[in-house]
Amino acid sequence: MQKNLMIYGSCVSRDAFPLLGPEYKLLTYVARQSMISAMSKPTDLLQGDTLSSAFQDRSLAGDIRSNLLQLVRRFASDIDVLVIDLTDERLGVVRLPDGTHVTRSHELVSSGRLKAVQGRTQDIRILTERHWTLWEAAATRLLGALSQLGLREKTVILNTPWAEMTQAGDPAPPLWNFDTAEVNAYFNECCAHMRSLGYKVVDLPAELRYAAVDHKWGAAPYHFGDSAMAWIAGQIQETAAAAA
Repeated sequence: MQKNLMIYGSCVSRDAFPLLGPEYKLLTYVARQSMISAMSKPTDLLQGDTLSSAFQDRSLAGDIRSNLLQLVRRFASDIDVLVIDLTDERLGVVRLPDGTHVTRSHELVSSGRLKAVQGRTQDIRILTERHWTLWEAAATRLLGALSQLGLREKTVILNTPWAEMTQAGDPAPPLWNFDTAEVNAYFNECCAHMRSLGYKVVDLPAELRYAAVDHKWGAAPYHFGDSAMAWIAGQIQETAAAAA
């Protein structure tokens, strides 16, 4: 019997999808959209040309429109499993002069659209008190909306702490100037909040938290190996079985 999947997160979740087999269908994939941005109002301040990559253009346009809940509502009756991971929260957000927030993604920055904004913008980085305040409120609203749509039992949230080592035993490549332990502690707090709202959060086992040395998207502390991807696929299958 076919199972329908929606992913809200990053390549951490998306890369596990092919392991699920032909009985799973991916309804839609929302990436590069912080919960803060997703629960913000859409903005008209970031007009610009279409990006050359269809995926990047779709992600940026969706983030600017804050379209996550629109997509969830569209597919709610068909969703068997909703997968959420927090990896893209690493990007932080930008507060725009109209009071809205957008994810500070590579796509947004490289598009040059921020430079054309008239008025003051503010970068709000992860690990700051301001980010936490905005994120906690956004997560509470989002999960409340998912519960109203009957999706709580169909949702699995992945807590995938960043790797400190590669599979070869070398230090995992750093990301920007982040301290991996601080990022992991922050994501743990985020996941604890979502658990407190009655949602299923699963923790990637410590023995699988290794950065792949040959990952197709390059080296990063959140680009895990095949064993971690297999574990994620297993969690999706368990959620689907429990919700059936």
